[in-house]
Amino acid sequence: MNRILVAAAMAAVLAGCEVSFNSGNNSTSGEGAGAGQASNGSAPFSASTRAATSRFVNSTENARSAALRQHYIDFSFDYPAHWVITPQPADGSASNYVRVAAPMIDRYEPFAFHVGHAYGSGDAESDRRDLEQALPGIARQFGSTIPNYRITSMGPDRVGGYDSWNWRFSATAPAIGGSAPAQVYGRGDIILPSGATKGVLLLTLVTDRTDEVRSPADVGQAGTIKAIFDSFRLGSSGAAK
Repeated sequence: MNRILVAAAMAAVLAGCEVSFNSGNNSTSGEGAGAGQASNGSAPFSASTRAATSRFVNSTENARSAALRQHYIDFSFDYPAHWVITPQPADGSASNYVRVAAPMIDRYEPFAFHVGHAYGSGDAESDRRDLEQALPGIARQFGSTIPNYRITSMGPDRVGGYDSWNWRFSATAPAIGGSAPAQVYGRGDIILPSGATKGVLLLTLVTDRTDEVRSPADVGQAGTIKAIFDSFRLGSSGAAK
């Protein structure tokens, strides 16, 4: 029987979301925030703007919890150079290998991208069945403490060149210090390659502080997030820029 443990919290910068999934030998864990030039100055990147990007390459130094160390996996991705990596907690409670986000606008981040861990049994058919059965519960419980959380779709999807098990959602973040409330559009993607014992959980959040995204269906389809997805690679071959 699937066992799903979820703890979620909406902080001012859309941080602190954690998802854990355990069905036999399967588990995912991660923390939680587009098309054309955005009005706030955030722009998607491409081969012509690589000088304005940075590359994150995972290493064991980023595995700052027992679960991250146990299920460590190499991966890399490119992101806009002006984005900031959130420091990990120093107490061994880290849920992500990395969280990177755009600078805040009117108290909220336009974009945030998180990479946590996932693992499976190595039996492709068993893992596929377990993930398919568990996904609705993961999606529901992930948003159980988030205001106006609404699941808009779930099922098979793609992140760059990888198949994923995906859910998409919308939510509302409250007004803070006189700022306007923020509309949130997001998606979670569990990538566990067929027959693999290790994978990743990607959590992507976009707010209305950018005009690149206007619905959950838009997240990752074009613009900044799609560029990150397209650059994402599993394995240790991404170190060279």
